[in-house]
Amino acid sequence: MICKGPLTPAQLASSQRNYYAASLINGLAYMCLGETVLGLVAVQLNCPDYIVSALGAMVFFGFLLLPLGKMVTARVGAARSYSVFWLARNAAALLVSLAALAGISGRPSTAMALLLTGAFFFYGFRAAGVAMSQPLVGNITTEQDRSRVIGINAGIFYVSCLVSLVTISLLLTFRKGLGVLGAIVAVGATLGFTASFFINRMDETESIRDAARKPIRGEVGHVFRDRTLMWQLAAGFTVNLGVILLVPTSVLVLKRGYGLSDAQALLFALVQFGTSAAASFLSGWIDTRIGARKALLGAFLVLVAIGPVWMLAPDGLQPLYTALPFLMAGAASIIALNARMHYFLQTIPEARQVTGSMFIWVVTGAGSGVVGMLLSGALLEIAARLNAADSPLPGYRLYFGLASLLLIGGVWIILRLPLLPCEERRIQERNLSEGQEVVS
Repeated sequence: MICKGPLTPAQLASSQRNYYAASLINGLAYMCLGETVLGLVAVQLNCPDYIVSALGAMVFFGFLLLPLGKMVTARVGAARSYSVFWLARNAAALLVSLAALAGISGRPSTAMALLLTGAFFFYGFRAAGVAMSQPLVGNITTEQDRSRVIGINAGIFYVSCLVSLVTISLLLTFRKGLGVLGAIVAVGATLGFTASFFINRMDETESIRDAARKPIRGEVGHVFRDRTLMWQLAAGFTVNLGVILLVPTSVLVLKRGYGLSDAQALLFALVQFGTSAAASFLSGWIDTRIGARKALLGAFLVLVAIGPVWMLAPDGLQPLYTALPFLMAGAASIIALNARMHYFLQTIPEARQVTGSMFIWVVTGAGSGVVGMLLSGALLEIAARLNAADSPLPGYRLYFGLASLLLIGGVWIILRLPLLPCEERRIQERNLSEGQEVVS
């Protein structure tokens, strides 16, 4: 519901509960139809490596449809827009189920086309739905509880992802095949439809709808003159590119490098999402203790380190070592995501959060998706050509080494983010304290 004045404490509490409920259901649904299962479907369809990698980039490439979210928000508000596109997102996921059926029917080209189309619209409508998610979260929280709500919400999402992933892993242990994966996607889409009910019950102020009605043209100048926002664009692009290059290809190492089954591969995905769940609850505390900027930098360094870990991977599967890059990916990705949102809400005035949010999602999402799709495909091709061994594993090692080498420059970009007010206060307090010690 759109309210004329500020939300009351009761409305804030109610909206936060609905936010948590939607995330709980989304977590259960997402593991049935997210990038992990999509990657397994692609491998079962015998898609080339670059197609599997491209599916990982679709998470960000889909942000090309994000402007649709602004258009609908301008008419019905952020929560209603979110709800509508969530229905469309899960309807698009059903195309992936049809891809599985096409693969079973012996139509590989049709199956691949349905898989890519379904993935694009699934992530595209998701992007349109969350277009105003940052301003909406800002609306239903206060400055005092914002980092806590963001952390708890992400934690609920990842815990439900864990429950879903364990269930899927057990199912694939007893029942295997492309048909089973297609059925899992269909179940996930059905679950996802119900999340829109809770999203639609969230309250918001008129400010988001009013901001969405403003023409983008008049706001563009403000965006490009905002130094803080421009560095956020660059930092977000770099982090997303790191996720695209280093996380989806890890599934290829498991499936084609070590020859694991779907159920075995999902166990490592379970490690990743379990780590994300734990990191989600800690992310708010980390942001409070060291600041969102330093949290983002630390998460990015952990992400880049995934490359060297895979480069040193043994020829034979060693489960504890192989779990390490998934642990790193789970922690780094969620801490980086939450830190970016927290930094944005602390640095961008509410009047410019809608336009700023759109620019961040489009540039860091769609932009990194396009670049990541092309770059990962090129690096995989180069690595495959230079790999003279019978096993694809040395080629994957080379790929990860090249990817991390390209990403390391992102550290400089993140360091260029302006200090947050809380960081400036800490520096002033430290300097004052040191000055007093010198005097004494």
